Amino acid sequence: MMGVSEDDKTPGFRHKVKSIIKEAFPEAIQDIRIMGGMTALKTKVKKEMHDPKQFPEVESIAVVRRGLELCPDEQAFLAKRKTRARDSFAKYLGLKSEDVHLEDVPTVSFGGRGGGFRAMIGCLGYCREMQHAGLWDCLTYVSGVSGSCWSLAAYYTFGRASFDHVIDHCKRRLSPYHPLSGDAIRKLLSSPGGARITLGPLIQKSKSGLQTVAMDLYAVFTTGWIFFQDDLELGQEGVAKTEVAGAQRSWYRWSSAREYIDSGAQPLPIMTAIRHERPWKDWSDDEHPFDEADHNQGDHASAKDAWFQWYEMTPYEVGCDEIEAWVPTWGFGRPFDQGRSTMQLPEQSLALLLGLCTSAPAGPLTSYLSTISRNLPPGFLGSSIHSVAGRISRLWGKQGTEEFQEHHPLHACNEHNYMYHYTPVGPGQGRSPGLENSPRIHLIDSGMDNNCPTYVLLHPNRQADVIINMDASSDVQNDTFQERVDQIGSRRGVKFVRRHDSKPGDDPKDPNRFNGLYAQVYDGKAGKRSPTVTDSYGRQVSTPPAPMYTKDCTMIYMPLLPNEKAVPDFDPSTAKFSGSYNLVWTAEQIETLVKVCVQNFQDGQGTIKGAMYASWQRKKAERHAREAAQSDQNGHEA
Repeated sequence: MMGVSEDDKTPGFRHKVKSIIKEAFPEAIQDIRIMGGMTALKTKVKKEMHDPKQFPEVESIAVVRRGLELCPDEQAFLAKRKTRARDSFAKYLGLKSEDVHLEDVPTVSFGGRGGGFRAMIGCLGYCREMQHAGLWDCLTYVSGVSGSCWSLAAYYTFGRASFDHVIDHCKRRLSPYHPLSGDAIRKLLSSPGGARITLGPLIQKSKSGLQTVAMDLYAVFTTGWIFFQDDLELGQEGVAKTEVAGAQRSWYRWSSAREYIDSGAQPLPIMTAIRHERPWKDWSDDEHPFDEADHNQGDHASAKDAWFQWYEMTPYEVGCDEIEAWVPTWGFGRPFDQGRSTMQLPEQSLALLLGLCTSAPAGPLTSYLSTISRNLPPGFLGSSIHSVAGRISRLWGKQGTEEFQEHHPLHACNEHNYMYHYTPVGPGQGRSPGLENSPRIHLIDSGMDNNCPTYVLLHPNRQADVIINMDASSDVQNDTFQERVDQIGSRRGVKFVRRHDSKPGDDPKDPNRFNGLYAQVYDGKAGKRSPTVTDSYGRQVSTPPAPMYTKDCTMIYMPLLPNEKAVPDFDPSTAKFSGSYNLVWTAEQIETLVKVCVQNFQDGQGTIKGAMYASWQRKKAERHAREAAQSDQNGHEA
């Protein structure tokens, strides 16, 4: 073997070699630099985690709140939003504010369905047009499933309450790189502060005693790429003058959305995820929520008394009305025992929350997870990160995307269970299997149960009068919405009946083919709870428990249908680029989908106004009846 001369050891020679490598493999220099800073990053994050100047919440113990009533912060929001909504409602319907009594203003909510980036962009398109038309200012609540959660999170953080701003950002950001590609990862981790804002949440999660799983990687890199801003003020060689992490720190805290809602200026956003409740089962281990990842096999297949519990995440609280238990959003993600947090950590990253809510499009990760693994040095977050690509390859197998659509073997993230050991037990007493005996909860994309957020919008104390559901899923032309709405309505004791049985025309070129279908009215009648319901797997099962909804309401269903008037020969459900698993969209493709959303909303807006007007008249009549009854009672007492 040829020896190395003394000249080869000089700084000049090393610089020459480095220059050759940089010219031939420029990404290698970035990778070396990124990996070299990981040890220092771990030390820095662990120190920052306990700094109350950066994270004031670490000085407070999070406590579980019990009960079905809304939290004090949400009640205060409602009082302020009511007055704003009254004026906006009157303006939207062409009425005078003085003619609209405050008690008569209908509580109007909006829900966005799931479907990956198609759902995110679709939700943004509908909401932008609602904002332009004045309907957005009439809303009290907005909620999302899966991809629509990205839309809401963006709007209330870096979007600064402007859908135009978020859509413009998406046109720049969602191409040419996939969020989990090597190019995107390098750009994130090598940007000023990017490694800390992206990987810091994983370091914190690992430090709290949780196992980091594949979905955590998906969460931080996908959300990190969507949120990433490279158009800040730049200095020499394109380096941001303002550290990205410093500019974005509040964007990664869901509680920071209070800036827009505490005053009642914006609707209250609700993100959703679900937990598979099997009363006879205890937790499995630190990493796996169930012995079987597939909910359609094993003891899942024959279980009539297993169901999905809906968890909601507002900027105020995270919790579940079924178990009537809630924790402050800034305290979710901490270990708990007997209703109190035992480790006072900073608020969990919004990126990780979104990972719980948006896991459905995480299917084709095989080729990307190995890239992530290569970009992290050994031991950085434990061996699980470096073995994950092999595990995913085995789970992915030969069946690919279709297998994932039904089985979701990657769906669950580990989270600390805030209900762990909540109820004290006496000396020598054991605990039965179930939620309070599990140190972990495993939350997944709620689209796995029902692809509309109707459940959380029908919380009995939210008193919804009109619910607008935007559906950007791929099955909008299969007429399956009645099944979806029956599934959730049955749990709440509400029966929804479609008012008009309209059908589309046969000619796909007819610009009026879907007239009357862009906004479809369902009348909701409160009644008894059905003893059984057909679940999302088509099985007849016992109706899951849920607080009953006791008032009539109206639902308006707005499916993302083709619209020849907006974009000829384009079907959002079948176009290759708008598939649920495509996470790369060009600016032109985004604009195409937004145009369809805008026209669809405009074509259905008359129906929306009619339903809102009818709800107002109904509430006014109910108030007059109450006042008349009270007057009669006062007369008798006199």
